[in-house]
Formats: sequence, structure tokens, C-alpha cells
Amino acid sequence: FTGWKQGWCHLQQQQQSLLVAVSRAVDLIMAHFSISRDPDEKMRLGNSSYSPTISALVLEHLCPAIQNLLNDGLRNHKLDFIIGQRRNHSWNVVEVSARIGNSVPCSPATV
Repeated sequence: FTGWKQGWCHLQQQQQSLLVAVSRAVDLIMAHFSISRDPDEKMRLGNSSYSPTISALVLEHLCPAIQNLLNDGLRNHKLDFIIGQRRNHSWNVVEVSARIGNSVPCSPATV
């Protein structure tokens, strides 16, 4: 029983660290935007052409944190009616959630 409990605690700590990484990335981005109170300046701070820092924050911190979070609960394979089993990837979640006009949440079969 002790081994199971330790494994469960380790899993919880790992999942919590995934959420902390996302939170840390969001804090960095919020700090970037808090430099100015001017709405026009905030627009420039969010435009990577004027402020390459925002690109670095998103690509180096936020994207990897979200990808790790998605990968943690993602099934290895999904059933495809034509191909059979195919490898699942966190990008599938992004594609499903970004479909225009699709207000249906991701299927439990995806995650």
C-alpha cells in the first residue's frame, strides 16, 4: 500500500508542476504587458514585429508548458475508422478546438 501511495503522491506532484509551469509562463507574459498602462503601447507589446520579447515568452515558455500539460493526459493512440489506430499528438487537441464553427468540446476519445 505504501508504494502505491508514494506513486500517487509523485503523480500528483508531477501534475502540479505542469500547472505551475503554465502559471509561471502566464505570469511572465502578464509582467511583459504590465510595463505600460497605455492601450496603444500594450498593443505594440503584443505584436511580435514591434516587441520580439512576446514571441520569446510565448514560444519558449507558454507553448512548451501547454504542450507538456496536454501530453500528460493524452492517450497514445486513437482509433481512426479508415486507418485503424494512429498515434495521438497534442496538436490533435489544438486542431479540434480550433475548428471554425465547432462548439462541441473535445471528445473523451481524444484526451
